[in-house]
Amino acid sequence: MTAYLDNNIIVSIENGDYTLDEVRAILPNTKIEFIYSSAHIFEAESFQGNSRISKTDLLNKRFDTVRNIFENNYLYLDLNGNQLTHIIEDPQEVYDTITLAPFGIDAMKGFMNLFSKEQKEEVRQHLGIEMQKINNYSATEVIKHLNTKLTNWGTNQSFLEMIEYGITLHPDGKNFGLHNRIAGVFELLDMLGYWKDKETNTSNYARLWDANHSFFASCCDYFVSDDKRTRYKAKVVYSIYNKDTKIVSVRGDK
Repeated sequence: MTAYLDNNIIVSIENGDYTLDEVRAILPNTKIEFIYSSAHIFEAESFQGNSRISKTDLLNKRFDTVRNIFENNYLYLDLNGNQLTHIIEDPQEVYDTITLAPFGIDAMKGFMNLFSKEQKEEVRQHLGIEMQKINNYSATEVIKHLNTKLTNWGTNQSFLEMIEYGITLHPDGKNFGLHNRIAGVFELLDMLGYWKDKETNTSNYARLWDANHSFFASCCDYFVSDDKRTRYKAKVVYSIYNKDTKIVSVRGDK
């Protein structure tokens, strides 16, 4: 069996909030294999050094954490064919590879603008969705409810049709795979008020990585995350795309 850890779990282990054994304790099999992805390494690239510790030292610390947790078990995504492969790869090697191709980061940042700010504001204004109410719906109820709202609004597009339409408008849309579609689902769910993220200067970009972690986790038996908003959005994603990944939290439903 395999498990994928959200970035917040890695940070908590690194900070000593809890141990890897405590993470294992919430899973049914103590022999479970943990797997990491490029999303973990992309997030580390954003580290900023300071007068006390350099960016290089921060990166090396994170690489050591990743090695200790995952034992170099890596999910490699081939963007040419949108295929995932389980290989053994050191996090330093992954970092060196992804930083050689910065266009990949730029493309991901561009995807978060799939829907303009004006479109988001217009949707929120006209649909009149009760966020507290919709947050209590099951994954299937959420999609049904949003489809009804969208139809009543006169879009003539279902939830997923909006995602596919948005992809056709993106310059690289023809090359998009499931990871891009999941990013679109996360963005649209948030735009429509479902477990909406708190607005910050980096919330859109952070949500993109939440979606990416959920994508990679969809290839594993378990997705471990302490971020409630990510967990609930991931449940909808897995329902849409028929993924059997079980979602759990170390801290419980907080």
